[in-house]
Amino acid sequence: MGDLVDNGEDHNQWNAWFDAIENMIQTIPAVPLLGNHETYTRNWKVRMPEAYLHLFALPEIMPKKYQNQYYSFDYGAVHFIVINTQIGEMEQFQPDMLSDELTWVENDIENTQKKWKIVLMHKDVLQYGFQNRPEPREEGFTDEGRRFMPLFDKYNVDVVLTGHLHTYRNRGHIRNFVRDESGPLYIITGVAGDVRYPGLWKQHSLDQTLAPQPETDNYMTMDASNNVLTFSSFLPNGELIDRVSVNKS
Repeated sequence: MGDLVDNGEDHNQWNAWFDAIENMIQTIPAVPLLGNHETYTRNWKVRMPEAYLHLFALPEIMPKKYQNQYYSFDYGAVHFIVINTQIGEMEQFQPDMLSDELTWVENDIENTQKKWKIVLMHKDVLQYGFQNRPEPREEGFTDEGRRFMPLFDKYNVDVVLTGHLHTYRNRGHIRNFVRDESGPLYIITGVAGDVRYPGLWKQHSLDQTLAPQPETDNYMTMDASNNVLTFSSFLPNGELIDRVSVNKS
């Protein structure tokens, strides 16, 4: 779900990441997406994520100048749309990136014939207030949410999975920026790594389920059938945190 490594140009970190998943990817395809940490240099400056863009061979897209930045693929009855949310980091190098990506996303979703449509994106769509920082911030929606959520509503996307905030949160269904069971299901998929932000985020009024706090590692699975998508989140010991299903006849 992005931020695969802490520093996108540190090749020792990439070697460690590939070593860690070596056995897994022999049988389970890896589906990467860009996070903000993939865009950092060794000096913590922003650049094009050259290492990430050359380490993966992802489905071809047009325009080709954005190859490996965003893409889509089908798995059974599910169409996955993988979005690059690093607008702020990369727009200085690609000034037309946002408008080009929005056009691509709209065309891609509009043209799929698959029953289920699931979006994967790193940065989250909700803005969370701070609990333990001196600067105030009110809850609301992020720039990414305001840019992309109207498209998800328009084309009846079923589920939107996000990352970035180092937490698991099920926000239920949202349409037109309010709680609406006809809208997509939004889930921050959880924590898998060493970085924790205990007590940082306030609970958003749209949050329905949070992982136990202070948060530890957790993981989420998806089961897909013709009529039901089921998402289950677990602690490392297998204890169930949350389970939610989307039904479509």
